[in-house]
Amino acid sequence: MLHLNVANVEQSLAFYRDVLGLEMRMPPTAPRAAAALVQEPGALLKTVVLRLPGASFQMELVEWSGTPLRPQQMRIQDPGAVLLAMDVRNLDAMLGGARKLGLRVLSAGGQPVAFDGPRGKTRTVMIRDADGFVVELVESGSPATAAGSGTGAVSEIAMYLTVADLAQTVNFYSHVFGFDMADPGAARPTSERIQTFFGDKTLATMRTARGTFPGSDITLTFQEFGAPGRKAVRHRVQDPGGPILPVTVQNFPAVIEQVKANGGTIGVDETTAPLAADARSSWIRDPNGVLIQVSMPRLRN
Repeated sequence: MLHLNVANVEQSLAFYRDVLGLEMRMPPTAPRAAAALVQEPGALLKTVVLRLPGASFQMELVEWSGTPLRPQQMRIQDPGAVLLAMDVRNLDAMLGGARKLGLRVLSAGGQPVAFDGPRGKTRTVMIRDADGFVVELVESGSPATAAGSGTGAVSEIAMYLTVADLAQTVNFYSHVFGFDMADPGAARPTSERIQTFFGDKTLATMRTARGTFPGSDITLTFQEFGAPGRKAVRHRVQDPGGPILPVTVQNFPAVIEQVKANGGTIGVDETTAPLAADARSSWIRDPNGVLIQVSMPRLRN
């Protein structure tokens, strides 16, 4: 499940629930202390979990208060940036809803871009939500029919994560989490379509790799852009605009050792922090600075 830190849960629900049609698994919680996550007195968090109707995709929106926040606004080329690509059934209605909320449309002229895709004529638009996360809406003449596809206005959601060095990232996720990914090939010229979407001709090259967490259907596509001025934003646990990946593992000590050996860090700072011998959970950062919460399965009474 993907966690997105947001400035205001209700504002985010107006987009993800009311415009895009994701369902709430439960109402937003009351603000509560979370000393195990943030070691700052007075810090409170409020959460809501959304799911794709008829499918397994879920994400949690997290709003922090009672502590200083540093909102992030990552560009697509910045390591750590997240993009959610959604196959949708009524792009025009969703685009109209996003505009009413005052969200920024990234596509040229604020209009969908038409092109010939694998499923025929396709229209696509890029939208930046209130916290800077980019959402791509894709409407095709032949919607996705993969098993587990959603039954609502959104049929499928794919997650993209921008990285600084694709080869290093593939090595990290393969050794730490058991992803089965081949070594990435050479970068290729970025398509005119992508350059047009983001209005940035400096996105000269890109390359991608896709991996799945073993034993799950959670897939990540990693993308590396060749562009000047890329800046990895090492957001804190509570900062709006920052993504977090929660991962449950069976062998916590072995995972921690692999993190250290493959370019990651333990804790939330620049350098690795010590862990208690009996630790069952920890924050880690991948080589791109992305925050990951690694935990053993919960003990049952």
